[in-house]
Amino acid sequence: MHATLLAAVVLAAAPRIHCVSDISHEFTFYMDGRFFNQYVGEAGGTDVRNWGTLWKLDLANANLLALSSGSGPVAYDPRTVAHVRKFVEGGGAALIMADRSGLPAATKLPIADVAAAFGAGFLAEKAELPLRAEAKLGAQKVEFYGGGTLELKPGWEPLVTDARGKPLLARRGVGKGCVLVGIRGLFGNRPDASDPINAQWVRPLLQEAVKGKAVDAGKPFQGQSAELTKKLGALTVEYHEGTKQFADAIAKEYFIVREHLVKITGVPPSAGTLTNLLMLPTGGGGFSSGDRIGIGAWWGDFPKNRYPMIELIGHEAAHSWVLPYAEPVWNEPIATYLGIQVGKAMGMPEAQKTLEGAIERARRDDPEMRRIDIGAPGAPNAVVWGKTFWIFEQLRAKYGDDAMAKYFQAKRRLLKPGRKGYSLDDCVAVWSAAVGEDLFPWFRSIGVSVERAKADVGA
Repeated sequence: MHATLLAAVVLAAAPRIHCVSDISHEFTFYMDGRFFNQYVGEAGGTDVRNWGTLWKLDLANANLLALSSGSGPVAYDPRTVAHVRKFVEGGGAALIMADRSGLPAATKLPIADVAAAFGAGFLAEKAELPLRAEAKLGAQKVEFYGGGTLELKPGWEPLVTDARGKPLLARRGVGKGCVLVGIRGLFGNRPDASDPINAQWVRPLLQEAVKGKAVDAGKPFQGQSAELTKKLGALTVEYHEGTKQFADAIAKEYFIVREHLVKITGVPPSAGTLTNLLMLPTGGGGFSSGDRIGIGAWWGDFPKNRYPMIELIGHEAAHSWVLPYAEPVWNEPIATYLGIQVGKAMGMPEAQKTLEGAIERARRDDPEMRRIDIGAPGAPNAVVWGKTFWIFEQLRAKYGDDAMAKYFQAKRRLLKPGRKGYSLDDCVAVWSAAVGEDLFPWFRSIGVSVERAKADVGA
């Protein structure tokens, strides 16, 4: 049989993968689609995400459960561990990815409770190169970003080992299904999913692992949102059993931040935005989608440290003020600048230090703030951020502490519905109208290429 035709037959005969990527214990953008793109989609599978309490998730039409988390404070409830075990015993496959290397000895690794239920553990002892794959994997090579090793009780089959024979990836049959446990460094980590390392052998390994449970492509295959909610006026706070411990404190900070943002910008958030506040199980930041903002529940070691959370909420919420026309060039910097201004309004000294630090970093590349065009391709990120802050500070010093409010009020007044975009030329035109002075010459004097003739802003 022709080799290409044979490959097509083999692929067609491979089990269909219905993967659940769990992001309820530690949210990462990698598990929010990137893992699927790298290892499941190309193998003919599909996936959904679990944002809610894992033990409440219906796994009836799933056959792969991908788990990956670090040392965050969201524990794996005993009911979750039991739920995962029942899923595996019924024919499902669980892939547990983690790493203990680099963590203090006393640091709790919550996902270790799931691995321990199947007789595996994560060791801090770092793996030594070169790595070796068992012949049955068909691995042409084993790529590795680094990490620790595994501790395995009897019954496990090592699949990848280090130079000393220490296991890094192993498989074990449990009931009708199987468990795969591996060091996180064996899998991709780039936010754009451009590094599907080891995909050549990981994809068929996952297809083999799910053979114990058939799924029905004709039946609904659904993920789960954060299932617990609380209405606070027009705001819906979303969380699950693991992030419940943070919900009230973060919601309280949100309302404080919102009040300050209204004063700083002189306008309310754009219509239809900021209706939902989602607790993200992460210390790594947040996101804004217009109607919903997601806030990392223990960002900056919250609640022990307060300022980082204030700045984060300010940043994510601020995106709802710039809509429906996102800012050019400085859409992210202006959000952080507004978060900093909230911190300053609240009397937090960290806010001014953050502002000054960013400006100082920009001066390393642009000492006089006149050389680098922040709108030019390839402009250093530190300059884009720090020079943006400096620009806003110059405008505030010249046109008053309410300069930002004048800008947002002018933007709401001048930008008509149905625009196709909002350029830096448009933005400077709005700033000019806001302060009553032509600012194009000043922006050009500090190296920012803008032209009034290119602006499309109503009078």
